[in-house]
Amino acid sequence: MTDVVEGRQSGAMPCRKVLNARVLILVLLAALLGAAEIASHGAFMQVRNLVNILAQNSITGTLAVGQTLVILSGGIDLSLGSITALSSIVALSLQDYGPEVARLGALGVGLGCGLANGLLIVVGRVPPFIATLGMMQAALGLAYVISNGYPVYENDHATLLFGVDQVAHLPLIIILWLLVAAIAWVLLAFTRFGAYVYAIGGNERAAVASGVHVGGVKILIYAIAGLCAAVAGIISINRLGYSQPTIGASLTLDSITPVVLGGTSLLGGVGGVWSTVGGVLVAGVLNNLMVLLGVNIYFEQVVQGAIILLFVFFFLRYQRG
Repeated sequence: MTDVVEGRQSGAMPCRKVLNARVLILVLLAALLGAAEIASHGAFMQVRNLVNILAQNSITGTLAVGQTLVILSGGIDLSLGSITALSSIVALSLQDYGPEVARLGALGVGLGCGLANGLLIVVGRVPPFIATLGMMQAALGLAYVISNGYPVYENDHATLLFGVDQVAHLPLIIILWLLVAAIAWVLLAFTRFGAYVYAIGGNERAAVASGVHVGGVKILIYAIAGLCAAVAGIISINRLGYSQPTIGASLTLDSITPVVLGGTSLLGGVGGVWSTVGGVLVAGVLNNLMVLLGVNIYFEQVVQGAIILLFVFFFLRYQRG
């Protein structure tokens, strides 16, 4: 069992490669920040704009934390966007019963969907791509059933965020996102569960031979991802003031992009939460920069796709080399 724990620092997670990937993220982020500052004639680096970028990416960032755990284990979760939409609609549907009931309802939905994904994959032996694709459709269908296809609006802004919108002039949704990231980092870096996640993603057969309860760990991973989606749903209510089934349409892909940009291997076993946070910031600054430059909104997607492909290409070449 000790070999599995040590694998987090050795074979399952090559420290040098991870550190170099993080350095690459920091260099890219610094370059984007410099370009944005020049393009905006000094307006970009103002505190208000930087806080706004963090707030804009709090939903994606929270989802990306859950997606990081899944991808580190060698899996994929295509249902996170739909779970976010369903959780937020459930929360708003229950708001007349009090914010506590609404929050618990949303978290319960996220946890339930995540557990269902894990059980389908572990007990049903359904490939993660297929299992989560089915959950994506099921959660989306339930969201339409509950909302009748119409937007559901909040009664009182910030009620679901414990009645507080900001803490020391910092939006609470940013704090929630970073808190989720910090908790996930602690789990990965300082617990046996984290060592098992890296071990399963690095070599599942070796993990089984080392005595790891792979099935139980996988179920927990998908359950945590579902909870992250529920938290993202609550954050989205604060950002938008309402929810509807279509809000999750692009969120799943948006949650994968920063994980890839952060250098987490899609094959599993290599990467980390703070690298993903860096990937979120890179994507967020890139979006903001293109807005400042007046780039056509449709062409923005082309630029983003090209950058992601180049980044993945060079990172994969580095891993193989």
